[in-house]
Amino acid sequence: MIMLQRILVTGGDGLLAYALRMLAPANCEMSFLARAEFDLTTPAQMNERLEKLRPDWVVNTAAYNLVEKCEQERDLSWAVNASGPKTLAKLCAEKNIRLIHYGTDYVFDGEKNAPYEETDNTNPLNHYGAGKLAGEKAVLAASPKHVVMRTSWVFGSHPTQTKSYVHSVLRAGRAGNNLKATTDQASSPTISDDLAQWTVELIQKGGAGLFHAVNDGGVSRFDWTVAILEEAKKLNLMSQEIIVEPVTSDFFKSTMRRPKQSVLANGKLTALLGHPLGSWRAGLRKMLAQEARR
Repeated sequence: MIMLQRILVTGGDGLLAYALRMLAPANCEMSFLARAEFDLTTPAQMNERLEKLRPDWVVNTAAYNLVEKCEQERDLSWAVNASGPKTLAKLCAEKNIRLIHYGTDYVFDGEKNAPYEETDNTNPLNHYGAGKLAGEKAVLAASPKHVVMRTSWVFGSHPTQTKSYVHSVLRAGRAGNNLKATTDQASSPTISDDLAQWTVELIQKGGAGLFHAVNDGGVSRFDWTVAILEEAKKLNLMSQEIIVEPVTSDFFKSTMRRPKQSVLANGKLTALLGHPLGSWRAGLRKMLAQEARR
């Protein structure tokens, strides 16, 4: 029999927190705290909340993930993505609370030209990736029982937040705007519903350490965009024909470097959970079906 687990979820109004809330497993008692109630940059507040709630696990979904803005707001992004998780991980270790923290494919430089394993060397190209790497290293160093789940291109339905790339493509498509998307950037789209499910399963199995937590298969940003439009049209979420022009990363003239091929291999987590993690295309269909019902 699986014991009742008390779980505190930070970033309580975000996309992944919403997916965890909707999952609501019977053997988990979940508390959801938004930034105002659990701020990663305020150690005293975090300590007070942990003392009061006494969770078995903390699931830290909070992050500063506006990648471009991390270059400008370096102190704030580092405080949320690196220093905050470090403090939280130490507080949890002191109180015998286990922590799940989420990492990113941006810890890699994209030069491998094959899916990245957990054992591969990291080499972030930008401030966001560097902050997230520092955060995950601190979490794993604080306790051998803590968990880091690296993920990428997370998307999903939310009643009020429509910031994911899928939503952006849908808005452009509905407005009749043609799009440009890169052929030389590839990663692993991951639906928040699946990421939430794996998180709960990992808690139930008592997993620890570093895992790549992504849906099966990598895809270029161009092919990802085309797939979103194809599946949306099947569900009558748009009627116009939208042209997606293939371009390279250089076209957008960004001053920030990004990894080009950062597909993550998910074999380690697949083996722990004992089942395939599912395709991003199936996740996309699920999300768009949810959007069609709104």
